[in-house]
Amino acid sequence: MPRTHSPEEKIEILKEHIIDGKPLETVCEEHRIHPETFMKWQKELFEYGDLTFRRTPQDGMDYFHSYDLFVNWLSEAFRGQTLGVLGVSTGEIRRVCSYKPVEIAVSAGVVDVIFEETGGKAWHLEEQRSMTEKDLYRFASQHFSAAGEWRDDITDILLTSGVPYTGRREIRTPTGTYAPLIIDLTERDGPGRLAEIRESLDRGDSSVLLELVFLPLYGKDTDPEHSRFVREVLRFEIDLYKQDRMPVLLLAATLIMSNREIDKTTFQELWEEIKMLKIFEYAREMIMEEGRLENAREMLMAVLQESVGAVPGYLADEVMSVSRHDVLKDLVRQAVKCREIEEFEKMLKQATRQPAE
Repeated sequence: MPRTHSPEEKIEILKEHIIDGKPLETVCEEHRIHPETFMKWQKELFEYGDLTFRRTPQDGMDYFHSYDLFVNWLSEAFRGQTLGVLGVSTGEIRRVCSYKPVEIAVSAGVVDVIFEETGGKAWHLEEQRSMTEKDLYRFASQHFSAAGEWRDDITDILLTSGVPYTGRREIRTPTGTYAPLIIDLTERDGPGRLAEIRESLDRGDSSVLLELVFLPLYGKDTDPEHSRFVREVLRFEIDLYKQDRMPVLLLAATLIMSNREIDKTTFQELWEEIKMLKIFEYAREMIMEEGRLENAREMLMAVLQESVGAVPGYLADEVMSVSRHDVLKDLVRQAVKCREIEEFEKMLKQATRQPAE
């Protein structure tokens, strides 16, 4: 009876060949496995190797949130910018941080971050789906808690989505008032704005990319086309990433923002695709760090097989003859975007051609 290998053992066996450069035949002989079995494991590594990208929360949620990743993206994207994309006039943003502990934010599935201006003023951003007056009271208690840390120089921004908010917009008591900025995203025209963003990007205006992460919240839940629109936004972003026109973290942040806008199956399918894009980046990093040309060539072959499928033998031989790391790095970058083997073959010939004598 063939021996059953644990996931940990499979990873160690794969590393012997992919990372350490041990010949495939030697690895298979030592561990008494068939080469086809090894290749199957390698394919599974690329399909399910999501530990390079996501963290699984410990609260038993169905969705794989990565709230810290989302906050980190916001911090990078908005540093030096303003909140004008939300329609709020602010000073230049110095940093973005999470006010609510990450594990609580993840469990609640909410956006809860602080944007701090260079002068010290803070903007507390919350997102609430199908908001009610009860939520307003809850936000009020959190607001005054945060005010203690920012010396009262803090303003709440509540993004409401799903259904229009028709309740009161402030709370007044004999000792104080809570009057946040309430931005009802259900009233915004998502498809119309997406068309405008497409046109702006075609003109070379990349500043509109920031708005894409909030776009899935535009419009009403009652719109039968809303879920289709959210999928359209995500597919548009995936295409932009493949064209090197936006960072993968913006794409991941948009998907996290969309987790209640699309069904679980669609969410998981898109997450798998984004995860694979991140694995391709990981492959490029390996080529940069790995000293053995053999490993770099084999990693390129693995990425190419994931992109276009079976690679003809003559083309594989040409790949294995490339002797420069910088060329291999560029070829991996191109292989990620290829959908037809002819595309890659043309790029390979261009990358390896010799100067005219």
